[in-house]
Amino acid sequence: MSNDPAVETLHTVDDRSKVVAVLATLVAFGSGMLTIGDIEFVSIAAAAVGVGVRFASVWWGARAFVDGDSAAIADQPTAGSYHHGAIGIALATAGGLALIARSLGVGASAVAVGAVAVAGVAFLGLSVLLPD
Repeated sequence: MSNDPAVETLHTVDDRSKVVAVLATLVAFGSGMLTIGDIEFVSIAAAAVGVGVRFASVWWGARAFVDGDSAAIADQPTAGSYHHGAIGIALATAGGLALIARSLGVGASAVAVGAVAVAGVAFLGLSVLLPD
């Protein structure tokens, strides 16, 4: 285990992001069940929100609490080389919009296609716009 403060801070951010992601998933699932009631659809959308919040909160935490001269998340050997903030925000947004659209009465198939399109376009755009 490293004694580097940046690594320790990343571990703390990672641990706390798990709690934030679980809470976001619970809120998304609970609100979806109250408004929509379709457990299969709500489960998938809430999972997208939770996974998105997990990725985005780690990215945000690393940017906020780790020194700017430290390596980016994508440069960590086990993290993967994609933009964690972009995928997180895209997934959370797509899941949230899917829940909202479905609660407004839009059909499940149309919402699913729209959510995938939103996630894809948001990821591509955000991966260019957001800093590493």
